[in-house]
Amino acid sequence: MSFILNIFRLVVWFFWLPEINYVDKERSEHVFSAIRRLRAAVGLLAIAVMIGTIGYRVIEHIPWFDAYYMSLVTLSTVGFGEVIPLSHTGRVFTSFLILFNIGFFAYAISSITSIFADNDIHDFFSEYNMFDRIQHLNNHTIVCGYGRHSIEVCEELTKEKVPFLVIELSPERIEFLKQETDYIVLEGDATDDSTLLEAGIEKASALVVTLPKDASNLFVVLSARQLNPKLKIISRLNNAADEPKLLRAGANHVVMPERIGGFYMAMLVNNSDLGEFFSLISNIGANRVVFEEIPVGRLKEKFRGENVKVGDIQEAVKIPILALRKKNGQYELNPGPLEPVGPEMNIVILGDTDQIKHFTKTALSDV
Repeated sequence: MSFILNIFRLVVWFFWLPEINYVDKERSEHVFSAIRRLRAAVGLLAIAVMIGTIGYRVIEHIPWFDAYYMSLVTLSTVGFGEVIPLSHTGRVFTSFLILFNIGFFAYAISSITSIFADNDIHDFFSEYNMFDRIQHLNNHTIVCGYGRHSIEVCEELTKEKVPFLVIELSPERIEFLKQETDYIVLEGDATDDSTLLEAGIEKASALVVTLPKDASNLFVVLSARQLNPKLKIISRLNNAADEPKLLRAGANHVVMPERIGGFYMAMLVNNSDLGEFFSLISNIGANRVVFEEIPVGRLKEKFRGENVKVGDIQEAVKIPILALRKKNGQYELNPGPLEPVGPEMNIVILGDTDQIKHFTKTALSDV
C-alpha cells in the first residue's frame, strides 16, 4: 500500500514540487533529481509523439487523431496494423522514426522504471511522512533518547493519548521504532538545536530527557530552555551531584531512577503490603489509578469556594482531594474542609481513569 502511495506522490510531485525544509537534504536532492529525470523522460516521449504526429499529418494528409495513433503505435513498437497504406515517403519517415525510437524510447522507459523502483526514493517518502506528522504536532511532548527508561515514558504517554515524538540517534533503534511501533520518530542528535527545532520544540508543551550521560542531558535542557522558555522539562539524572546543575539549567523536575527504585525496594522490606498499592497505581491495565493536578481556575464556578467544603467537589464527583498546592509551591496534604482555597491554587486528586474522566466532564469549565 505504501509503495502505491509513494508512486502516486511521485506523480503528483511531477507537476508540483513542495518546499521541504527539514527532511535530509542529500536524500531530498536525490528525489528532486529523480523527478527532474522523470520530467525529462516524459517530455522527450511527448516530443517524439508530437514529431510523429506532425510528420504523418503533413506526409499522408490523414486526420490529426489518426496521425497521433500512427505515431504512438510506431514509437511503442506494439506491432498493430497501419491506419492507412503508407506512401513511399511515409515509409521512409516511419523507418527513421523507428530507428530514432530504438534508443530513445528504451531510455525513457528504463528511466521511469528505475525511478519508481529506487529504494532511496521510497525511504525518502517514509521520512517525508514522518516529517509531515511532526509538522502537525502541537502542545506535544518530546522524548530525547529511546532507552530502557524512555520505553516506559512512551508507553505511558500512549496510554494517556498524549501526542509525542521520539528523538533518537541510533540507526538500529530508529529501525526498531519504525518497524515495531507507530511512534513519531525523528533521527538526529538531541543536543543539536536544529534537531530540537525540527521536532517542533517551539510548539511543544513538555520535554523528557533520558540520555545516558548527565552532560548530554544538561546540554539538552539548557538549549531547550532557551528555545522555549515556557516548556516543562523533565530530565533523567545519573549522578546526584549534578542535580543542582540541571535545575539551574532550566529543568522543572529531575528524576533519578536508581533513587526511586532503591526507595521502593527499601519500603517493601517493612511495608510489603503497601507495594500492592504502588503496583495498582502503575499497573498496565486500562483502568489505572492516576494522580491529577488541576488549577482551581479551571473548575466550574459552582465548585469554587473559599474553602474545600464550600466548593464541595468531593461530594459532587466522589473523588478525594489529596492535597492543595499553594502559590508558593508548597503542598498542603489531606486538606480539611475549612482549608482555604484560592484561584491561584491547584488541587491534587486521585482516582482511576474512569473517575478522572467523570471528574473532567463534571467539574471542569474548559472541557
